[in-house]
Amino acid sequence: MIINDSGIAEMIPPYVSEILTLIGSSGHKAYVAGGAVRDIVLGKTPHDYDIATSAKPDETVSIFEKAGINYYDNAAKHGTVTAVTSGGDVEVTTFREDGSYSDMRRPDEVVFKTTIGEDVRRRDFTINAMYMDSEGRIYDPEGGQEDCAKQLIRAVGDPDERFREDALRILRAIRFCSKLGFEIEPVTLSAMENHADELKKISGERIAAELIGIVTGKYAPKAIRTGCSVLSVIIPEIGECKGFEQHSKYHDRDVLEHTLDVLAEIPYEADAGRDPELAMAALFHDLGKPVCFRFDEDGTGHMKGHPRVSEEIALRVLNELKYPKQFINNVSLLVRLHDTYIKPDRVQVHKFMSMYPDEIQNKLKVLQRADILAHSPLGLNRINRLEELNAISEELKSSGAVFSIKDLEIDGNDIISLGVDKGPRVGEILSELFDLYLEEKCPNSKSNLLVEAQKLISKKNN
Repeated sequence: MIINDSGIAEMIPPYVSEILTLIGSSGHKAYVAGGAVRDIVLGKTPHDYDIATSAKPDETVSIFEKAGINYYDNAAKHGTVTAVTSGGDVEVTTFREDGSYSDMRRPDEVVFKTTIGEDVRRRDFTINAMYMDSEGRIYDPEGGQEDCAKQLIRAVGDPDERFREDALRILRAIRFCSKLGFEIEPVTLSAMENHADELKKISGERIAAELIGIVTGKYAPKAIRTGCSVLSVIIPEIGECKGFEQHSKYHDRDVLEHTLDVLAEIPYEADAGRDPELAMAALFHDLGKPVCFRFDEDGTGHMKGHPRVSEEIALRVLNELKYPKQFINNVSLLVRLHDTYIKPDRVQVHKFMSMYPDEIQNKLKVLQRADILAHSPLGLNRINRLEELNAISEELKSSGAVFSIKDLEIDGNDIISLGVDKGPRVGEILSELFDLYLEEKCPNSKSNLLVEAQKLISKKNN
């Protein structure tokens, strides 16, 4: 199927058009392919452009060299040469047909082809299997435009074959659902569920990248709900939360639906998506509830200790998927603290603020607000407590309060000048002085702190 729309050609940036024209004038076919065409069909501006061509990799290299275009070809054996242009990098891949995927990652064999009809067989979904030439003509052999119009994610050809070739495509389907809000076509979804166990053979790093895309997408709650059984292969607790009623007047939905509603309340920005740490913390924050669930004598459900159990689940999964250490630490800390509401007292708030970095505290406020908004109407009364705590923290910041020992108007040299030998005792005294400051028993002025330091030294000597 060929669709002609010369106006679409204007959406192709000059640096991409130059590559298309250059390859075409050398006697080869060249098309913008994949996600960029999908985005153009959907009326969106693509962030990157890939080109599919009948030119073999060595021919592409020759074309670039003659034109003076910089390139790198570290993926040439798989058919890809990347042009380096002032507008951005452009991957140029030879039409190909993939062989079997014994490692469920890369094809064991790549056979270069000469037509779209042969190349399309290696594509994952119909919405990613469209091609557009430099004149704006769209070649759509698999009905991708129709599926875009229907908002459907459908596998190219036999979905069982597509997922046997690369099980990661199962998560890609859920990611596209999260990004676009499309439904997953029933036969495709059924095949995803049938092949979900094959995800266990996929490396943690590859799964990690897809999972980030899923939780940060605009339609993440819908995508996770749709792919619940699939995602449960990676995170079993997600499946355990589905349908798990909380039996509490503060909750009017099961644990999974509450979790998805919390995720929905995490702010989404059109260009940036959701904050990855916040989105992931929202996903994990209550996954420990089924393990901790107990009825009291009145038949009310309680899940005491669930933040710690949820944190353990987050640590296990995120480490298995080999996320960066700082990411794991931040997400797990947010999960552990999400249900912590200290007394709305200036001293207590000041102490709490001295324990954690600003970044964590700011994100915790967002997570707690989202969590509260996903409670029953009766549970919304916590929002007043949260706002009171936030007001105190803002007042502390505006008043010039400090939150670290290193920001005291006194340091180790001052302690030593009072006759204390270098060593652990110096740090102990500074720590005690900081506690006095937090408890509002001593202002943060050098003179006052020196007086208190002398008292501590004298007390120790006596």
